[in-house]
Amino acid sequence: MFILALFVIGGGLGARYVMDKVFTPQTTQNSSSTTSLSPQQRRQRAFIKQMATPAVKAYHETHQVLPSIVIAQAILESSWGQSQLYKEAKNPFGMKGSYNGQSELFPTKEYENGKEVTIKDYFRVYPNLKAAILDHDLVVYRQFITTKTTNYATAAKELQTNGYATDPSYAKKLINMIKSYRLARFDSY
Repeated sequence: MFILALFVIGGGLGARYVMDKVFTPQTTQNSSSTTSLSPQQRRQRAFIKQMATPAVKAYHETHQVLPSIVIAQAILESSWGQSQLYKEAKNPFGMKGSYNGQSELFPTKEYENGKEVTIKDYFRVYPNLKAAILDHDLVVYRQFITTKTTNYATAAKELQTNGYATDPSYAKKLINMIKSYRLARFDSY
């Protein structure tokens, strides 16, 4: 009985030692790497999280546009949420036209004959981010991503091929954004 008690106590202490030495440093390391982020990196992470939550939810409800595409487009089109269009119209995607009769004139950069020009155009004004994402997904699904793809590179190329943006490097920029910030991880939630 005494020997059995020693095994139990020794096993418990050994397990505690392993937990303290093996698992605690990883947790500490992760939290310290988060605190060593620059203010810009923290803002970028916060923006990704802000976009990811409703993008994943919308994808689970509709299965229209991959969350990685939604997030990458929002990053690119709104300059990480810093654009005037995003701040004033809750429009992170550069969606032109009107939403429920709401639109506003904003400057935009377009490519005409291979040259970048700045013009003014009417853009949709949304009541909130959820409405913007649902509207974006519906429009993109109906007009720009014509196949039911689960591959973000294919989706990005279709956006460019089907005229979502006039930037000749649009698909490449989206794909690089998705790779750089590991946005494809949101596609499998």
